[in-house]
Parts: sequence; structure tokens; C-alpha cells
Amino acid sequence: MIKKPFTIQFPENPVSGFSWDIATSNGLQVMRERFIPEDEEQTSGGGYRVWDIQVTCQGSQKITGTYRRGNQIASCFEINIDAE
Repeated sequence: MIKKPFTIQFPENPVSGFSWDIATSNGLQVMRERFIPEDEEQTSGGGYRVWDIQVTCQGSQKITGTYRRGNQIASCFEINIDAE
């Protein structure tokens, strides 16, 4: 059971044109989203897309994500959460 805010992260390379897009069920709220480069001195490389998420409602919750460039989808995920 998840009670406290939590963080998820996925690898991303903005130079490729692909980026992550997530959606959460009504009982979760994205508090902050950011990109953290692997090498802070090189802005053209890859890194991680990071989301800080807060539980706002008990019960079964879901996060879905798609790694895409326009209509081209490279990857997707779904996370089911039992929130308390």
C-alpha cells in the first residue's frame, strides 16, 4: 500500500524527438515533472524524465505512460497502485 508521495522515472532522450507522456487516475496527482540529464554538462544527451506523485484518494489507482514522437509510439507502460 502506498501512503506517501512517490517518484517514478524513465529514460528519455529529448534529442531523438521522443518524450514520455503520462496520465494518472483521479486519486493521484503529479506534483512535479522534470528532466534530469545523465551528464549535466552536456545538454544534448539522454537522461531521465521524473515525476513526483501524491496519492489524493484511497483505493485502486493507475498510471499509464507512452514514449512517443508524434503518432509514433516506441514504448508504453501501466502501473497499478493500491493506495491507502
